[in-house]
Amino acid sequence: MTPHPLTSSRTFGRLAASTSLLGALVLAGCGTQDAQDALVGLHPAPVEQTAAAPLDAEGATAVAARLLAAKAAAAASDTKDPEAAAAARAEVLTGDALTLANAEAARAVPSGETPELAPEPTPTIVAQSQGRQWPRAILASTLDEATNTQWLHVMTSTTPDEPFHIAASVPMFGGAELPALGEKLAGAPLLKTADKNGLPVSPAGAVTAYAAAVAQPKGKATDAVSTDDKFATGLRTAAATQAKALGALGTLRQTHTPKLDDAISFRLADGGAVTFAMMQRTDAFTPKKGAKELVLPPEYAKLVGTPKVTKSLVLNNLEPVVVVQPKTGQAKVIGASDLLVSGRAR
Repeated sequence: MTPHPLTSSRTFGRLAASTSLLGALVLAGCGTQDAQDALVGLHPAPVEQTAAAPLDAEGATAVAARLLAAKAAAAASDTKDPEAAAAARAEVLTGDALTLANAEAARAVPSGETPELAPEPTPTIVAQSQGRQWPRAILASTLDEATNTQWLHVMTSTTPDEPFHIAASVPMFGGAELPALGEKLAGAPLLKTADKNGLPVSPAGAVTAYAAAVAQPKGKATDAVSTDDKFATGLRTAAATQAKALGALGTLRQTHTPKLDDAISFRLADGGAVTFAMMQRTDAFTPKKGAKELVLPPEYAKLVGTPKVTKSLVLNNLEPVVVVQPKTGQAKVIGASDLLVSGRAR
């Protein structure tokens, strides 16, 4: 069966003989030696299928569904007890997903109410890591029908005694496509993000090149990855709008720093790779000499604790991204989001 890519809809025999019976047959000399060998199991043991997914489709779906439901419950937990809420998130999330959820919770305002949870969409298993070794990973997708957004989720287990946790959840762009990762039963190899893996650049190198290329007001040109995706285009548009609004009052510099400690890469069926990673964006606003102060929008003022700045304003955003690298040619980003997490003003 030919594997298919995932497209965002916003546009993925047991021995039967007993010991006593076996002994009676051997003592009586019944049957040929070949038959006896077959009966007692002297033929070579079957070779373990290491080039396969560790879970069947039903098992992987059950794991993904349980984790997504638990993630939703943890996000909706009572924020009046921050320690309990943090523990609930850590039970379900890890890596970039936990970093993002903790940052989001830190900015949330306690309401004292527990919202009613809507049923989680049924996950579709896109791929699993190949082999019986650890770490292991599951790649699943869900469709948010309210926004018609396709989401990609990575679940990982790093050791035999550790349950799966959600390591990444990233929305795909409308019309974006995740190439096939091969037959689900065969599994998709996990790759070391720092290695080239037969690609033009390593997955880590592709993320790093993208981060440098989308800096504002002028990024570092690269042939490794395209910057024509919706996220990069949105960054350029927003930066230009902010710069125009500042005019002669100040300047804006925007940088992106790759956070690759928890990045995860799968091999694609065509020999390419798909990587889930995080960047941190820093927006630095500096008033010019002729400006006495900058008046901040309410969201920024609340974050930094002051409505005006006279010297500088720095805002930090977390940016989970999904990067697809073909065997040859430019990589491209097929999904991303951003979350304003902190800031400081002087």
